[in-house]
Amino acid sequence: MSRRTGLATMAGLICVGAVAIIAVNAAMEPEPQPTPPRVYSSCMAADTKPMSAGDDPCDGR
Repeated sequence: MSRRTGLATMAGLICVGAVAIIAVNAAMEPEPQPTPPRVYSSCMAADTKPMSAGDDPCDGR
């Protein structure tokens, strides 16, 4: 085997090894979880009118 063939073989093996390492790392990463849906409530909205202590903004009246 000539020196040039040996260097080409080593370079090829290094590339194959690098691709294998990248593939293993990609397979081991967890998949990102979807973002949970946001929940909006009118009960949490700021009210401009003062409320008495016994009033419930979420009672539906």
